[in-house]
Amino acid sequence: MKFLTYLEAERNASPHTLKNYHIDLKEFERFLRGPVRRSPQGEGGRYSLSTITPFVIREWLISLNKRNYSRATIARKLACLRSFFRYMKRTKRCTLNPMVGIYNPKQEKKLPTFLSVDEVLELINAPLSEKDKIINLRDYAILMLLYVSGIRVSELVDLEQEDVDLLWSRLEIKKGKGMRGRFAPINNETSQAIKNYLIERKSQSLPAGRQGEKKIFLSRNGKELYARDIQRIVDRYIKKISIQKKISPHSLRHSFATHLLDRGAELKDVQELLGHKSIATTQIYTHISSAKMKEEYNKAHPRA
Repeated sequence: MKFLTYLEAERNASPHTLKNYHIDLKEFERFLRGPVRRSPQGEGGRYSLSTITPFVIREWLISLNKRNYSRATIARKLACLRSFFRYMKRTKRCTLNPMVGIYNPKQEKKLPTFLSVDEVLELINAPLSEKDKIINLRDYAILMLLYVSGIRVSELVDLEQEDVDLLWSRLEIKKGKGMRGRFAPINNETSQAIKNYLIERKSQSLPAGRQGEKKIFLSRNGKELYARDIQRIVDRYIKKISIQKKISPHSLRHSFATHLLDRGAELKDVQELLGHKSIATTQIYTHISSAKMKEEYNKAHPRA
């Protein structure tokens, strides 16, 4: 599809965005061809780009709501169609943009889940009880890195050995969201954890053809890890410890930002460390800190 090629080549869209947009466009196409649809050409006719109107888009939104899609997912699907029809109009494949006057659903104000410092330490140390040494070292380094650097899971699984400077304790993140690169500092303990894992990995014979694998974190069989693998790792250790919260790998990123702000870090610096394009995205963590402060006040103040 030329639109997706355009996004990749000219807009530097990430593989994750391209995959989701491809799914969204196919879903919209199926909606237009569905048995209950009636095109301007009559029953069974086919829609063309010029016959799709805002009314059709609103019907599609109703169908998404009936299928219980979250507001965030619907907003992403709308973003896909907006970008698609802007491209189609710019390339003169259609004359009118049916997305004019279509607005995103009001988003739910949901604070991200984060862990206390003690909970983070309990989770990070959980792999140390593993009997399999390479899994012990790998998972410890992964959990440590997620919290100490605040990187996204997608950025972690993309890390290659050349992206980690163990001497100066920093990461080069080349494939951030929106393909924005940045550097992220890490502490000496995390550098040593990564080094210990790489030494152990090198000492073990990997399956044929995998010894030259560039990615830092690999499976037991020498294959690269994916985001769902990191989720499984976090899930496994959450079950082993006493934390009762619903936790995802992203919770460590939320904890990273919240703990920095709690200890006086500047919002602009946290924005840069997280790789946020807009500081408005980072401001959600100030709400978390405020909510935590109010909770502690209510618990401790005699007249609260």
